[in-house]
Amino acid sequence: MARQRQVFRHRNGAIPSIGTVAALVAFFCALVLLGAASGCSASTPQRAVGDFISARIAGNDERAAKLTVEEDITGYMGGEPFLYATDVSYELEPPQVDGDRAVVVVHYSWDDQSADIPYITRRVGTKWRVALRETEELWLPDIEVIDEPSGT
Repeated sequence: MARQRQVFRHRNGAIPSIGTVAALVAFFCALVLLGAASGCSASTPQRAVGDFISARIAGNDERAAKLTVEEDITGYMGGEPFLYATDVSYELEPPQVDGDRAVVVVHYSWDDQSADIPYITRRVGTKWRVALRETEELWLPDIEVIDEPSGT
């Protein structure tokens, strides 16, 4: 019995060249890599807060800013950078999602103490980002931040 070989042919009957097949394979590989690099992984409120805290602890304020709605952490009152030199651990609770807004509670633990600190996130396009100003308002509802012009 003769063995059959499967050959791909174009609609007009022509067999595609090796170069064409290689180009198609390279194109599809590039699409897969581009999707992975651009963050096709699911963006979640919990991941946004975790990545933000990690960036702040590492002292990477530029990355932390990119993970926020404001894209600027100037004046932000959070103390995450101070956790670097301490024995504080933290766990992220599942988010409480309401449309494009979610609250993620972070359970910080040290020695025999603990604190639950909420962070507000907002969906911006397809990504979840930490909403710094809303988070600060949640932490300190009775404090009004006043921007005063600098000068004498």
